[in-house]
Amino acid sequence: MNPTVTGSQMLYRRSSFLIACFATISTLVAAPSTASAEVASDTAQSVLLDQTTVRKVIGGIAVELREGYVFPDVGMQAADALEKALRTNAYAGVTDPAQFALQLTEQLRAITNDSHMRVIFGSPFRNQPPPTTPQDAGFEVKRLDGNIGYIHLARFVPPEVFNPAADDAMRNLSDTAALIIDMRDNGGGHPASVAYLVSFFLDPGKRVHINDLIWRNRGTSTFRTESFWSSSTPVHYLGKPVYVLVGPKTYSAGEEFAYDLQMLKRATVVGATTRGGANPGGLNELGSDLFVVVPTGRAENPITHSNWGGVGVRPDVQAALEATQQTAVALAKGQPATPLAR
Repeated sequence: MNPTVTGSQMLYRRSSFLIACFATISTLVAAPSTASAEVASDTAQSVLLDQTTVRKVIGGIAVELREGYVFPDVGMQAADALEKALRTNAYAGVTDPAQFALQLTEQLRAITNDSHMRVIFGSPFRNQPPPTTPQDAGFEVKRLDGNIGYIHLARFVPPEVFNPAADDAMRNLSDTAALIIDMRDNGGGHPASVAYLVSFFLDPGKRVHINDLIWRNRGTSTFRTESFWSSSTPVHYLGKPVYVLVGPKTYSAGEEFAYDLQMLKRATVVGATTRGGANPGGLNELGSDLFVVVPTGRAENPITHSNWGGVGVRPDVQAALEATQQTAVALAKGQPATPLAR
């Protein structure tokens, strides 16, 4: 890895398949278990594995687990488990690379309880150019009845694309009486873009510590911290209610946005508990069109000194999926919230 690349840059450059470049993975529900979740959509299924490739793949994953996983002890445990399974011929009958990827993903998640951990067959980057214009930033902006602003945000692309689009969206809605930000389909993305969007809702006279990413120094048991703070924005949305909609598809950076505003007591989170992915990492090639994601970092909120990993972001107001927006609109209008469907 290039030592000049920051953790947040690595998160987007090497893991962007978790968002726009590989939406099949990024929008999975909390416990994905289908083979299609680990296969790039344009990958041919005709390649068969041999045992030499199987051993090479297991060896490559074990190295990444021991050298890079953000929880070193768990990484050692997971690597040992895969190598033991190899020695006892647990993969002897596996010839389908997609099935192999699925089997390894399920094993790794069972050991680590980490939904960011996965093995993939087929490059997520194939035929997927990165976003280059503000139109690709994923914002959908509109006004609802009652002068309520609404933003649907599908992903957090890098700041150079994200920030101008966020500026436009917030300018358009700055005069509304309340704002709803819909994160129900947000599969994650760049943490600096999360911090920028959070900044619109904070006092511009104070520099606010929003989030940290704790990265493991490869091959060691030491760590470094990358901090994210509020920044200057062209407009601010203060003194008015903000509602963040979440659900079982909300993941990673999408979860962070809801969690940050919830902990800062700047928004009411409405909906259902999110997926619970708080450990970013990079994409590592294993050969034979197989790849592994081993998280090398973890989020740490400066208020809670914890994160949403494994448990998800719990809403302040629970609502059935089909009634989430209706519930937030009712709250914005000062009406009783829609009850959960039975």
